[in-house]
Amino acid sequence: MTDDRTQRALAILAAIGTGAVPVEQFTPDARWWWNGGLDLPVAEFAALIAELHMQTESGIAITPGLILAQDDSIMVEATSSARLTNGRIYDNRYIFLFHFDGDRVRTVREYSDSAHVNATFDLA
Repeated sequence: MTDDRTQRALAILAAIGTGAVPVEQFTPDARWWWNGGLDLPVAEFAALIAELHMQTESGIAITPGLILAQDDSIMVEATSSARLTNGRIYDNRYIFLFHFDGDRVRTVREYSDSAHVNATFDLA
């Protein structure tokens, strides 16, 4: 089951790079928390990702690194890169904590450089 969950978590991160969040992979009450001040239902997070994607030339490439699994949780260390349509470069480092309920994601906790996100995407 852990390998399947790991693959699901990695597929979600890959999909984010295309501007889509596969909401069907989440429980109906799932939430996405970010250390930059967000705690959203997954559908709202998906809308935000679609909006940010439109500001990039070809999406945000998320490259996984270290992956750890324990019980119902998967931790993925990752980096990202993207060129924005305004010429800015977005490069960030992350820790994603995926918590599963069965084979669907219940919560994601995302830790990244929130100042870089806000400055690069003009969110602050």
